Amino acid sequence: MDLNQLLANHQIAVMNQRNAKTLQDRTTYFDLVGYYAERIRKHRIAVGLPRHPWTDDPRPATE
Repeated sequence: MDLNQLLANHQIAVMNQRNAKTLQDRTTYFDLVGYYAERIRKHRIAVGLPRHPWTDDPRPATE
């Protein structure tokens, strides 16, 4: 999976988590947010890109 697809999947997981109706759905999407964030970090390292300054906390900021 290329970086663009990973970023798109991460963003979808963030949006789905924020809009989840049940705790079970929210937990599932929370796990996916962290999963894709970790894959993005590993991909960037593998291709020699510098570490992106985003948070290591997979929980998105609440408004």
